[in-house]
Amino acid sequence: MVYLTVRIQLYSGNPDVISMEYPDDSFIYRYALDRSQQDTFERFMQFCNRRLDYIPINFMLGFFVTTVINRWMTQFANLGMIDNIALFTSMYLSGNDDRGRLLRRSIVRFCVMSQTMVFRDIHIGVRKRFPTLETMVAAGIMTSTDLKKFNEVESRYAKYWLGFNWSFNLLNEARREGRIESAYTQNAIAEEIRTFRSGLSLIWTYDWVPLPLMYPQLVFLAVHCYYLVCLISRQFVINSDAKMTTEIDLGVPFMTIIEFIFYMGWLKVAMDLLNPFGEDEDDFDCNFLIDRNLTVAMGIVDDTHDDGPLLEKDMFWNDTVSPLYSKAAAQRNVNFYFGSATNADSQIPDDVRQITMIPHPFNEKLDQMYGKRTNRPPVESVVELKRDQRFSTGNNRKQTVEARFSNKIGAIFQKRHSKSLTITPNGFNTKARASTDIETLPTFTTNQKPCYSNPDCIVEVDEETAEQPNMEEPSQDPPRKRVNISNKRESVISMGRSRSFNHFGEHVDYHDYYNFDKE
Repeated sequence: MVYLTVRIQLYSGNPDVISMEYPDDSFIYRYALDRSQQDTFERFMQFCNRRLDYIPINFMLGFFVTTVINRWMTQFANLGMIDNIALFTSMYLSGNDDRGRLLRRSIVRFCVMSQTMVFRDIHIGVRKRFPTLETMVAAGIMTSTDLKKFNEVESRYAKYWLGFNWSFNLLNEARREGRIESAYTQNAIAEEIRTFRSGLSLIWTYDWVPLPLMYPQLVFLAVHCYYLVCLISRQFVINSDAKMTTEIDLGVPFMTIIEFIFYMGWLKVAMDLLNPFGEDEDDFDCNFLIDRNLTVAMGIVDDTHDDGPLLEKDMFWNDTVSPLYSKAAAQRNVNFYFGSATNADSQIPDDVRQITMIPHPFNEKLDQMYGKRTNRPPVESVVELKRDQRFSTGNNRKQTVEARFSNKIGAIFQKRHSKSLTITPNGFNTKARASTDIETLPTFTTNQKPCYSNPDCIVEVDEETAEQPNMEEPSQDPPRKRVNISNKRESVISMGRSRSFNHFGEHVDYHDYYNFDKE
């Protein structure tokens, strides 16, 4: 029988190569053992298979991978892009003379200098690029004067903070010189520098306090122990009278191989993401980030400072905003965004023409309970219901078989809103939702159970157009109409949209081209 084993080859104490081979124990089980020995081996297989769940591999590996990925994402999000610092500095620190240029360029360069010093201590590639501070001077990130001043500052700890301190000092000088108009604008630049520094500090703390070494070792050991047990428990039993006879003797344990590939791949992904500040292809390229930050920052604060294009009227000056598409992109329909509740208006029956707005009886009851007197008379507002089919979500959907099928499936699993009314021909009752101490309030009744609702309005159905039961058929209650009124009417929704966004309301050609009103 063919059987799967795991052989771990160690290089420098770390498992690098995991090879799968067919061992001789399968051959021994089939041909070298007698019947009694095979029975003992089969009972041991059954013992291991029943207790394989004692190793919580799913929990241990899943929690470990989640922790590692969260750390990786946090470090990636805090690597530090200097764009905001440069943009705010260019906007608030004025002056096109050499003094103004020097202040702006020095502020962003000192921030990049501090970032480079942090990366030198946590990233192997940056450390190889800048083994000493003199190499940073040769690269243009520091000047010889900066290095001299840096060495004069005595501190027993790393001086990552010094570059940011110099930047804040330059902001104070620019404020005193009148190049920054107010303390508010100065604080805006300082806040961006603070955010930049906080991200670098968080990355440094992750390198300072990594995951305990025992944690990845324990997960690694659990995964390999699990498959060492599988070497015995996943054997194919050949004797027909055994208690756990295999249905079919495949020879090769395909399912165990697939499970091994997935679990070991999951573990390898976590191991690769555990320290992203290396020189692997998937690690963070901090050298690129340093070069990019320095180049972009200098371009923002100096090359493009106070230098914009001449203002001229855009092509939409006297027209609505309708950007053009390439011919290839114009072949696809534009899927405009509609709120998830917009299509609820289509549930209102076609014969409804008016909506009556009244005060909620629950609020009136509360006013009476707490002795609040109101001078306002009972107010009822009748609103005409206007329908505009062009803004109906159902009509604007792409009329394809796929879209229609999707709409059918979505209607089956559509969530019913709690703010709904059940209209009956004989009237209705209400009960305030989640209120048990007020029994005088009416209740919406259904055939099954009360509908605890908190309605905002009442839908009136004209008596002339209301559906009447057929007298020739056996008498039965007319069908109830469930009306969702938790949203505003369509005319209000459509009028509230932006003119720049609402192409259908502005251009007839959009409406005619896509034929949204057609069935």
